[in-house]
Amino acid sequence: MKKVIFSLLLAAGFSYAADAQQDATYNMYMFNGLYINPAYAGSQEALNVMGIFRNQWSGLDGAPRTVNASVDAPLRRDQYALGLTIMNDRLGLTNDFSMTGAFAYRIKIKADNVIALGMQAGVTYYQQRNTEATLSDAGVYDPTFAVNQSLWLPNIGAGIYAYGKRYFAGFSVPHLVPFSLDDKWQVATGSAVAHQYNQFLLTAGYVFGKDASIVKFRPSFLMKFQKGPNYNMPDFSFNAGLLFIDRIWLILGVNTGSTTASGQPQAFGASGLVGIIQAKLTPQLSIGYSYEYSLSQISTYETGTHEIMLSYLFWYNKKRFVTPRYVKYF
Repeated sequence: MKKVIFSLLLAAGFSYAADAQQDATYNMYMFNGLYINPAYAGSQEALNVMGIFRNQWSGLDGAPRTVNASVDAPLRRDQYALGLTIMNDRLGLTNDFSMTGAFAYRIKIKADNVIALGMQAGVTYYQQRNTEATLSDAGVYDPTFAVNQSLWLPNIGAGIYAYGKRYFAGFSVPHLVPFSLDDKWQVATGSAVAHQYNQFLLTAGYVFGKDASIVKFRPSFLMKFQKGPNYNMPDFSFNAGLLFIDRIWLILGVNTGSTTASGQPQAFGASGLVGIIQAKLTPQLSIGYSYEYSLSQISTYETGTHEIMLSYLFWYNKKRFVTPRYVKYF
């Protein structure tokens, strides 16, 4: 299907430098830990399968559409855990498909406290569908849009994740090697082509309230910093959630971001307001929905960002089953 010329402005093409956030991002990051940190693998203490669909900037032609599915589980000895993430991200004329495997080494400090070290490795298949473009001047031949482009690119990353019954904190580098997005596997050194930059993620959260409380409170945040572009600044997601009867999360949040012009920082502030609801229908099945209202200039052309989440836990034995005396808060 042909795309309007505006979608070209959104697409991160192979022949242009990309200063924007390179990876798909999720407002429900607190329920999608394996995507941002390989050390998260096994933290649910059972085989965990989950998926998220993200429709960003709804109503805007060529806007991002992302599907992410993951599975992770501790091994029988509990000291090790494995995970797998599959993602497809469509933005304008660009389509990225990736598969990433994760391994976590888990160290139990006390009964309910764990520190995990994680590594991940995978590949990403980039596609630039230039022939689908609708040019502003159809009578002029441009060889750039006469052929499609594609590229396989490897990726490695690492992370650390600590958690207990009431807290979690993690730091990860999903891209350890800043590859260039050209026809060769080479480390990025210049700005002539788009790059897969180093990226640093920091997240944490804590649950306040007694075990018997009907309502509990959990603040959390995610910081994202992408190394590479000059004057780049970190983005933040701040969230405040209420947990009702240990089954229903109501979460409000704000996302921040910065804008640049001619390589210089122009503004830093709130970029969107987020509302999230997540419900545990059974001790194993959870669903969630997120809506973000944009505070940027693009809000004139779109009607918001939507996310839908579904997760399911498969228990190994009765000891892993959630009881009223022990509830997983994240």
